[in-house]
Amino acid sequence: MNKKIVRAAFAAALLSATASVALVAVPAAAADKDKKPPEKAISRAVTKPMFEAQKAVQANDWPTAMAKLKEAQAVPERTPFDDYKINQFMAYAAVNLKDYPAAIAAYEAMAASPEEDPVDKAGTRHNLVLLNYDAKDYAKTLKYGEQLVALGAPVDMKIAVTLAQAYYFTNNYPNAEQWSKKAIDAAVAANQPPDQGALSVLLSAQAKQGKQADAASTLEMIAANYGKASDWSQLIDVALGTPGIQNSDGIDLYRLRDATGAMQDADDYALMATIALQLGYPGEAKTILDQGIAAGRITTTGKAASQYKSATAGAASDDKTLPKFAKDAETRKTGDYDEKLAETYYGYKRYAEAETAARRALSKTGLKDSLQTKMVLGMSLARQEKYQDAIAVFKEVEDAGGRAARARAAHLWSSYCHSKLPKATAAAAPAPAAQPAQQPQQ
Repeated sequence: MNKKIVRAAFAAALLSATASVALVAVPAAAADKDKKPPEKAISRAVTKPMFEAQKAVQANDWPTAMAKLKEAQAVPERTPFDDYKINQFMAYAAVNLKDYPAAIAAYEAMAASPEEDPVDKAGTRHNLVLLNYDAKDYAKTLKYGEQLVALGAPVDMKIAVTLAQAYYFTNNYPNAEQWSKKAIDAAVAANQPPDQGALSVLLSAQAKQGKQADAASTLEMIAANYGKASDWSQLIDVALGTPGIQNSDGIDLYRLRDATGAMQDADDYALMATIALQLGYPGEAKTILDQGIAAGRITTTGKAASQYKSATAGAASDDKTLPKFAKDAETRKTGDYDEKLAETYYGYKRYAEAETAARRALSKTGLKDSLQTKMVLGMSLARQEKYQDAIAVFKEVEDAGGRAARARAAHLWSSYCHSKLPKATAAAAPAPAAQPAQQPQQ
């Protein structure tokens, strides 16, 4: 992401949690009317530079505002309340000037002041968490984060993610996991995609603690929400290591790799073609090898030459016999031909015909592997973007028991389909930690 955009978003997050400030006390009559005690006022010694600073703030003239605040800071007869108000304005001006070290100093002075307004406590610590994290001072990030939590104030998603990251960088992986989960749960509750930063921290924290199964589930959530081919590739690699995996499971996982754009290198194309040839689907082997050639990942010379020659010859033979085989499958009482036909059509990326053949097979008896036929049906539906129908079919396969590798393949295909469904509109955005900032008022 563009660094200027990141910085702009960071500054906006700070300003959103900066409370409005006032220089003078509420008039006594107004205080009596509202039955509130009179507010404190700044001392006469700092009145002139502070009012000039306020005018500069109202004009968005941040350099002048900062200069006048420094004048006020140099007045010797200041009270603790004067210092608090000066720092309050200075923090606001420094954020707008993007002078974050100055903003940190001002906010820390506010947090340490005996005059700190209880109304400001949460907003001040919210900003100190973000500023110190940006400065890579993770100890202070956590210090003010813990103070914010102790106040009982609502902790927004951005703060939860920031605390998760700070705990991770200080090697406190259990707390990093806890806070990243809070951020993720808040997003899910608001019908929003979980924050990528929170997911990344959760994945790494779980891996650091040796929670491999949990890490795999988190990686699946990352892939399903953000659809990066590299994440799907990692998930599929893990699934390919499932004990008891068979070629039919392997081809289905490679079909998912193809669907998610996760065919990474020449080995992926070669291995998928090898499995397809072993299962008797030369058309699929040639289709995937042609795809690899078009992508510039493989060539028809060297290692791939003999494999490509075999796939091409087998596909040519299939092309001649496929029309008659399709007719025979349709009239055959048992579903074994339709089973084979559905897989063959799928390999040629003829998904609508694969769906028809698979449904017809499942309506007959004599199937060799009805769950594999359901897998082909689900995959064909998915490739036609009939995601809800595909999810229902994959659930049947997953719930049927049997091989762990097949159930895992069905689960990952289902997760892929879920990721393609339209995202629900967020019910409500998370509430900010403090009210939006306003210009200081006289």
